[in-house]
Amino acid sequence: MLNYFKMYKFCFLIIIVSFLSSCYSLVDDEFENYEPIPVMNALLQADSTFCVQLSMSANLTDSAPTFISNAQVIIESTDNTPDTLIYAEKGWYVSSRTVKAGVTYTCRANIPGYAALNAQTTVPMPTVIDSVLFTDLALRGEEGEKISSVEFRVQNDLQALKFWRFELKIKGGGMHYDYDAEDFIESYYEEDGEFFIKPEQDSVFLYEPEPLSIFSNKKMKKNTHWVKFYINEHHNSFESGKDTFMIVLNSIDESLYKYQKQYYIYQSSGSPAIGSSQQNYNLYSNIKNGLGIFTGTSTTKKDVLLFQETK
Repeated sequence: MLNYFKMYKFCFLIIIVSFLSSCYSLVDDEFENYEPIPVMNALLQADSTFCVQLSMSANLTDSAPTFISNAQVIIESTDNTPDTLIYAEKGWYVSSRTVKAGVTYTCRANIPGYAALNAQTTVPMPTVIDSVLFTDLALRGEEGEKISSVEFRVQNDLQALKFWRFELKIKGGGMHYDYDAEDFIESYYEEDGEFFIKPEQDSVFLYEPEPLSIFSNKKMKKNTHWVKFYINEHHNSFESGKDTFMIVLNSIDESLYKYQKQYYIYQSSGSPAIGSSQQNYNLYSNIKNGLGIFTGTSTTKKDVLLFQETK
């Protein structure tokens, strides 16, 4: 299956939230309708093919966004000749060419009746993880549960701004619940793991706004930096001695860093404290003449055996 389907949830969320960020107030249970605005979304993943989605922003009364199928989408770079993408379905324009790390890409979308959309991103080079330290029992939680810690060291470039997004995946084989089949099945599986980061005395994370799983090297003073996170045994499902977890470190463009930090503020503003009023926070967009985000990422993965002390 083409990889643009994997990006569907990511881009659909941006389509809806990009518009909602500008009309958050409720008056007499009615929302004012606004003229739709073109939306362009693309997450250029190194070593994957090009996928760009075009749609129109949706009003709250709309059940789904309107996808654009009659546009001309062109991606240019200094690395190759211009590439005109082919329409697939549901607003997706695709190409068989492969995204390359370290290359800057410019995208232009010509939509009849609208000013051309333009955006640019540089796909970061992947970051090297050169060391990992796992501690089985690092802390005890409020209910006495075991909390493990993991530290991994990333290589840093002091001469350039770097941005990262960190994820944790749990991998294993055996019986697990398949939500599609609605039953327990035996097979290989990979699922998201839960973790948390404590700023502690780390100047990098003391400086970073939430969420801490997305961070930069703005406060890093050396060419390497240790990142530490914690795993609560009550919040993850795994089998000791069989499962492994995988550190997934995404090197991201500054545009995705800004978008996700701003999205956290936008999402948090929906649940104000008692006595305070809701606030409006527009989402970050790097699309000229439209909404959305055109950004790039490359990924580094590191497997670590669960519950085996490593250095």
